[in-house]
Amino acid sequence: MAQGSKSSGSEKRKRGPIIGFRATEEERASIQSAADRAGLTVGSYVRAQALKKPTTRAVRRPPVQTAQLAQLLGLIGTAGGSLQRIALLLDDKEALPQPEIIAAINEFREAAAVVMQLMGKRS
Repeated sequence: MAQGSKSSGSEKRKRGPIIGFRATEEERASIQSAADRAGLTVGSYVRAQALKKPTTRAVRRPPVQTAQLAQLLGLIGTAGGSLQRIALLLDDKEALPQPEIIAAINEFREAAAVVMQLMGKRS
């Protein structure tokens, strides 16, 4: 390394040689899927499984389901907010009966609460 230059993050790691193995496309997909569900990289997942103990952080990125639920929650919030804006605009014209608008908004809130519960959070 040149004098005065800083070492990169990969040069600071304590891990040494790379261990590799061949896998079929189905095996690779299965391992990738299991790693995604665990919220780990493939390397961290294989290491944890082979050594039967976690040697890296438990969660590096949210599991796929959590990310999808968060995206769904955002969509529910967007749709519910749009419904509330429509309700305010129509309130003056009374195009829709008020109880139906309130019921629809409450259903969006219930759906958001269910998604939050599935994500392990309080609504």
